[in-house]
Amino acid sequence: MNLKSLFRRARPALLATALLTVLPAHAALASQPAQWTWADDNDFRRGNLEGLALHPTLGLTVAPKLQRSEVDAEFIHCWLRDGQKVWLGTGLQGKVFVYEAGKVREVAKVDAPLVASLALDGKGGVWAGLIGSGEVVHVGADGKVESLVKLEGAQHVWALVPKGGTLFAATGPGGKVFAIDIAAKTAKVWAETGADHVTALQDGGDALYAGTSDSALLLRIEGEKNAKAIASFPGIEVRSMARVGKTWYVAVNGGQTAAASANQKPTAERPGTGAAPKVASANKAGKEAQAKGKGAVWKRGEDGTVTRVFVSPEGMLSEIGVQGKAVYASAARGGRVVIGDDFGDVQSLFDVKEEEILGVEVGAKGPQLLFTGKSAAVYAVGQGDGPAIYTSEVMSETGIAQWGRIEAVGEGNLVIETRSGFTDPPSETWSDWTPAKNGQIQSPAANFLQVRVKLEGDRARLVELRAYRQVMNRAPLVNKIDSVMNKQKGTVALSWAAEDPDGDALVFQVTYRPRGGRQWLHLHDRWYDKKTMELSPSDMPDGWYEVRVEVSDVVVNGARAGKATARISKPFLVDRGRPEVTASLNGRLLSGVATDAISRIVRVDVSLDGDPTVLASAKDGVFDGLSEAFDLELPAGIDQGPHTLLITVTDDAGNTGSSRVVVR
Repeated sequence: MNLKSLFRRARPALLATALLTVLPAHAALASQPAQWTWADDNDFRRGNLEGLALHPTLGLTVAPKLQRSEVDAEFIHCWLRDGQKVWLGTGLQGKVFVYEAGKVREVAKVDAPLVASLALDGKGGVWAGLIGSGEVVHVGADGKVESLVKLEGAQHVWALVPKGGTLFAATGPGGKVFAIDIAAKTAKVWAETGADHVTALQDGGDALYAGTSDSALLLRIEGEKNAKAIASFPGIEVRSMARVGKTWYVAVNGGQTAAASANQKPTAERPGTGAAPKVASANKAGKEAQAKGKGAVWKRGEDGTVTRVFVSPEGMLSEIGVQGKAVYASAARGGRVVIGDDFGDVQSLFDVKEEEILGVEVGAKGPQLLFTGKSAAVYAVGQGDGPAIYTSEVMSETGIAQWGRIEAVGEGNLVIETRSGFTDPPSETWSDWTPAKNGQIQSPAANFLQVRVKLEGDRARLVELRAYRQVMNRAPLVNKIDSVMNKQKGTVALSWAAEDPDGDALVFQVTYRPRGGRQWLHLHDRWYDKKTMELSPSDMPDGWYEVRVEVSDVVVNGARAGKATARISKPFLVDRGRPEVTASLNGRLLSGVATDAISRIVRVDVSLDGDPTVLASAKDGVFDGLSEAFDLELPAGIDQGPHTLLITVTDDAGNTGSSRVVVR
């Protein structure tokens, strides 16, 4: 058979639209290798920093070692140094502990869910401010607890500052500062701030200074009933304050805390004509509650100017300390300490297993002690030993990835390990941590990958990390094939649907064969990029045929990685032959036989002298065979000619054949 002749009407369209050897520039190239890169502090910060410090430009370096001492409490809310020992106030069951020489001992329990503030009594004990009752108690060195005073109208005592025989207490709600006469065990309102809570209080020597929520103000209290605001900050609460000379550093949480420094330009509107500013609000149940938004450190200079020092990349801040030009802040998320300076550079230091660092003691050489929440512990900085390990976040891919090379840029001995799996978070079903070999990831192909780098030696540094992968190609599928015979044109319209799970551009090869045959015959000589084709089988022998559509992504993925699948259509009929009919008349009974070589006989119509046709009946009851006998009782008077009978036979391919019977 001559194929060019067989499909002479389909061939021009095929040649005009066939692909050459490349796809258009916009084609999807899913098989191309890709890489994950850790190149700055934001990239590294998503992972876990065990024994490491993270600098925005210098990368990861080995941090001072930490020695952990566990505290039998949920979190440490406040701390206070007294010589070689450190007092701790905790919750959620109010307890007072002492930490000394790496050991923790419980001193007392109080009737409150939280010890919120501490102050030294000068006699070996402490004053403790409580949550819920507005009470201040005395805890002796022997652990004896005695009530000092209950502050009228206050529920929470956030800070205590002793000055002579007076103990000043910062409280909320109501935002009042009380002056407590220790000897008389009486208290009076010293200052009303108009705020919801006074969350921080310090003795500045020349006056008391207070921080508030839920309007973040810095106040100067020069005497009784003499509280004046000296600065306001974008945010909800002043969480902590530190004074260096006449400059105040303030940790502010929530609201617009992360906004840029205040606009110094004069307002263009007349005062009072603009829309009322939106004031952030907080449902504050205690200082331990996290305010909304990020945390930032602000500076109030001697001249009254307010500038932002840095925004915390680790969320809300708990406490700050200043040493030299560095501001240290404990972060209430991620278990890290952040360090910033006036240039706005922010480092992350440590990454303890507890989720929150609620306090940091800063000495001449930087952090000395860390105090944590979500479980309580004290970490001594520069003591003990431990590894320096960076563990990345879990990296995910849409399909199963084949891992390639992994490269680290840095200094010293960097040991790279990886593991892979099919769940996030990792589980026991993951592969074991396996060292890279000659820069090649050894973990098995999977959906997820995690990277671990050990920094060995104090001078080790990790600046950049790159991991390469390639998604394993998945085979495309032909979902369906339809074939429809056009009776008028004598053609077969083919159409099919296909999809690729990776979104690759697809090409096709279309072949055919007679049903039951072995050899597939090609309909075109190159990859075909459409999903329809019209066949014109005018020279095709009548019979049943099958079409096979093969779909491939080989042009996108290459011969080695490309994949192809195929689908075979349901058999379809090519039948142009007319059925034949023979008939005779015996009296009024017309009888005959209709036959067809390929298609079953489905109908026999008889017309008498051009009148509307009448259906003849199959003698076996059903027209369903290649040969069917039929008959029809004609009306009376048929023998009185002349008459002409037109018998039309139809097969299931729609072809018709006819015969005439003349009655004279």
